[in-house]
Amino acid sequence: MEKHNYVVKYIPNIVTIFSLISGLTSIRFSLIYEWRIAIYLILLASVFDFFDGWFARKLKKDSNFGAELDSLSDFVSFGVAPSILIFLWSTHSLGSLGWAATLFFVICSALRLARFTADIYITNKPIDNKSYFTGVPSPAAAGLVLLPLFIFFEYEFFLLNNGYLNFINIIIVGFLMISKIPTFSIKSLNFNEKYKPWILLILILICIFLISKLWLTLVSIMILYIFTIFYTVYKNFI
Repeated sequence: MEKHNYVVKYIPNIVTIFSLISGLTSIRFSLIYEWRIAIYLILLASVFDFFDGWFARKLKKDSNFGAELDSLSDFVSFGVAPSILIFLWSTHSLGSLGWAATLFFVICSALRLARFTADIYITNKPIDNKSYFTGVPSPAAAGLVLLPLFIFFEYEFFLLNNGYLNFINIIIVGFLMISKIPTFSIKSLNFNEKYKPWILLILILICIFLISKLWLTLVSIMILYIFTIFYTVYKNFI
């Protein structure tokens, strides 16, 4: 029994390490210009990132060590990996300016995760941390930075490969990460018991769309997320 409890204790951390491995391997495939595989691995890292927290809550194995490890994993998987990918795919054409944008995004990711770990949330107007995140979380920021690639893969708009366009996008998303604006948190969703079958059905449909029309589904999800940013800002500050 004690051996079983010892193994269970480390399940969340093991899942976090899988997320870290996915992020690091994504960088490897970016370096050899395998863009789709690199994105698949970042998406896989986001799945592991969700489940490490889920396991920690279900098993009641939250720890400071786990929180630190999770932040380090997020920094690599959602800070370094997507910014390197975008640099090699697009902003490298700008030379030092493109690399400066990459460094800026990585630094913003580090600052955000350091603030999250230290639990420092100071805003002009109090934000309910149970309902909202402060700033854009790093996994969502990675999705926003990669949005031009998602659209490119679906519609083949070569304009989206423009270095200046992606430079502006990465700078804006970097600022959103370290900003104090409230952003949507899935933890804020509380559904009535009678709606759970419908929620399950919606989740199944999303999974089906992700398998059959991956890029279009990711584009739709990220556009919807952008609208939630405007909504939460309006709700809290206007």
